[in-house]
Amino acid sequence: MDDPPNAVDNKIMDRIHGSMIGMALGDAVGAHVEFRPRNFLVEHPVTDLTGGGTWGLKKGQVVFYLNKFFYLPIK
Repeated sequence: MDDPPNAVDNKIMDRIHGSMIGMALGDAVGAHVEFRPRNFLVEHPVTDLTGGGTWGLKKGQVVFYLNKFFYLPIK
């Protein structure tokens, strides 16, 4: 992959990085609450992100959406 032809604005790069981190964090929380009814979440609040959740993930494992996002080619 070639470097961009022009200098990249650091503010834009910060926003891009922030959005990617936000997506990863949102996905991590979502894996624990996805498809759960509100009353279940009230009775069993998310207190840590060490695996399990709706999909029974192992510690450090990511869900399908995040995994596919990082495979997208950037051109």
